[in-house]
Amino acid sequence: MTVHKTSAAFLIGFSLLGPLNAIATETVCALGLRTDLKADALNLPSEARLSFPGEYNFHLTAPHATNWMHSSAVRVELLWPDDAPAADTLFWLKDRDDFWHQRMSPVKLKPGMTNLIEVPFQPGAAGWQTPGHSLAWHHRVRINPKSVGFRIFADAAFTGRCVLVSAKLAQVFPNTPPTISKIRQITRRPQVLSLYEARFDLPDRYQNPFDPGQIDAGAFIVTPEGVTNTIHAFYYQPHYRLEDELGEPVEPDGQPEWRLRYCPRTTGEHVVTLYARDKLGECAVAGALRFTADPAETDAVRFVRVSAKDPRYFEFCDGSLFFPIGHNTRSATDDRMDDKFPWIFRKAEGTTAYRRHFKRMRDAGENMAEVWMSAWSLGLEWTEGIGGYHGANDYHMGNAWELDRVLDLAMFHRIHVNLVLNYHGRVSTWCDPEWHLHPYNKKTAGGWLDMPLDFFSDPLAIEMQKRFCRYTHARWGWSPVIFGYELCSEINLTGHESHHKTHFEPSVVEWCRKLGSYLKEIDHYSHLVSAHVSNDYKFLNPAISGMREMDFNPLDAYHHGQPERIIGLVKETAAAGLQYNKPILITEFGGSPMAAGLEHLMLEQHAAIWTGACTPISGIPMFWWWQVVDENGLYRRYAAIRNFMKDVDPRDISSKCVDAALTVDERADQSLLKKFAVVCTASPENVRGYIHPVRYARKGEVPPAAEHLTVEIGGVTPGIFRVEFYDTQTGKTVRRFDARTKENLLPIPVPKFTSDCAFKGHLLTPVAKR
Repeated sequence: MTVHKTSAAFLIGFSLLGPLNAIATETVCALGLRTDLKADALNLPSEARLSFPGEYNFHLTAPHATNWMHSSAVRVELLWPDDAPAADTLFWLKDRDDFWHQRMSPVKLKPGMTNLIEVPFQPGAAGWQTPGHSLAWHHRVRINPKSVGFRIFADAAFTGRCVLVSAKLAQVFPNTPPTISKIRQITRRPQVLSLYEARFDLPDRYQNPFDPGQIDAGAFIVTPEGVTNTIHAFYYQPHYRLEDELGEPVEPDGQPEWRLRYCPRTTGEHVVTLYARDKLGECAVAGALRFTADPAETDAVRFVRVSAKDPRYFEFCDGSLFFPIGHNTRSATDDRMDDKFPWIFRKAEGTTAYRRHFKRMRDAGENMAEVWMSAWSLGLEWTEGIGGYHGANDYHMGNAWELDRVLDLAMFHRIHVNLVLNYHGRVSTWCDPEWHLHPYNKKTAGGWLDMPLDFFSDPLAIEMQKRFCRYTHARWGWSPVIFGYELCSEINLTGHESHHKTHFEPSVVEWCRKLGSYLKEIDHYSHLVSAHVSNDYKFLNPAISGMREMDFNPLDAYHHGQPERIIGLVKETAAAGLQYNKPILITEFGGSPMAAGLEHLMLEQHAAIWTGACTPISGIPMFWWWQVVDENGLYRRYAAIRNFMKDVDPRDISSKCVDAALTVDERADQSLLKKFAVVCTASPENVRGYIHPVRYARKGEVPPAAEHLTVEIGGVTPGIFRVEFYDTQTGKTVRRFDARTKENLLPIPVPKFTSDCAFKGHLLTPVAKR
């Protein structure tokens, strides 16, 4: 992102007068003919046998599929018999996504003569109809059409022959610089920390509007302070959603256009200059738009940063605490649920499931989720022919529209989203392998890479990823609800070797550095950037975890042990993150990577989130199995955590995980010390802890109970502490009292409890040492 003071010089090189008056040159190429799509091409002239009433189809072929992209008209000469009836002619194009476009000739065929039929094929040509859908006729519908042709039909009876004399394609190649037109502000009332959106048109002539080498468009926005922000514009295709008992398909709607999205951060007048440049020249519209940003709402969603107060944690851009409480919501559904938990019938759902997920999360006090841009949900690029994808750097506009809706929901419900740009499987041949379908793989149409590791080192692949990042940021980077960009999930599982250490490859490390640096260059909102590691903290690579381009360290906490293992794993993860002086956040856990039994998962989730609340880690560990949460009503557990963490600000560089001790008095069963343990974080003035059973009760077992226990915490300021104990099931306070330090310890008597409990305390009155 370029930021500089306003001056007249930044417009140098842009034509403010629009295109030059030049005349494009027309060229013509001959079209071929097939009787059907599978038949061999015929030479023209060609005779056709007719039988009416009915229809006859002529399938036209171009010398090369790209010829259609520059077409201005199709011209057909057809010799119509003397005794034939006057017939109608319909031209069609079936585009690469199976959308049908047709245009009726306004004049009937005249018998006894050679009829010249000319049909306009240029973008925006009038008369094209779209039965069964509402996608408008435009430039990109002509990319690699599945079929093009014309149909003759008549109601009168006739049997005979006609002759297709010739079929030609007129082509016009543009030779003028781009122009910007139909500029309009979409946002009705611009506000600080809210979306400002505008639209405009460019010449509809770009086969790949996602390649800034073909077309680079955007804006210079001058803020009230006189700083100029350079914002990239993006290609936008409107869509709509159909919802019924058969599903929720998303369909294109109307003409594509260009959009500009921006988030003002200061009140006052902003001046917008639009620009566009391509190989034929450049243009700009100075002061195309002006808007005044009103003050932000008092509860506006804000951008998240690494805390300046304590780099182990996060905070908002205004300096207030952001402590993530949430769980993973990778996609609407997970196919593995039917394998692991088959006793529930699950209706197929699309991204509208996020309406339910995010609402229930907000109602429970959650504020954090993770969403993947995957091949099966919300991805932008994947292999041609799979679910609306068209290969490398040709983005899925339907999925982009759906991600708009998902992030709108996240904003409404105040759920910050860790947006995952890549995931391991698409660049792996051994773990959830999808490399055989990757659009960069030379075994797929248009691919060029031999091995998955080439993804991280090949210059073109890196350039493609930069374009992907550019489009992603241009479309969604304005949003404060984007917690951060995760370059790749479980990056150590990529490649072709199953040693789980691909991320130690120099090319992978450098890839993280390059893309992280690029995102920071274009992102003046300073979103967090990260790369995620699978398994657990022992697989962190210091070269990635410590690099300045990575703002925090997301990772897994999977294991093959009993559910209680997660308690130690969370504590060890927090300790492992200290050397990097940045936040460390568990974004996946829940049994092994292939799950566990339902009872195991429910016990582990409970243990992990309470351990996370009482450990110096940047946020509550994010449970992977979101449908388990949804189907078993586990949202209430996050409500309990939210109640416990209310008024707690863990940002204190003096706080640390301490070895608190449990003791029992003479009235208690001494064996309790072998049945319970405590996790505790303390600073001189604050403590919080979780007392848990060494082994949680399983189904049919009686949960362990305890009384006459005391927890002793060292390293605190001598004085009187206000202490509260919480029921971990409800998050309600069960007892509040004051405790006084004694001999450099804070002894806190523990109320009677069953299974587990949590506590927190803060210094009320310091007492001077005698």
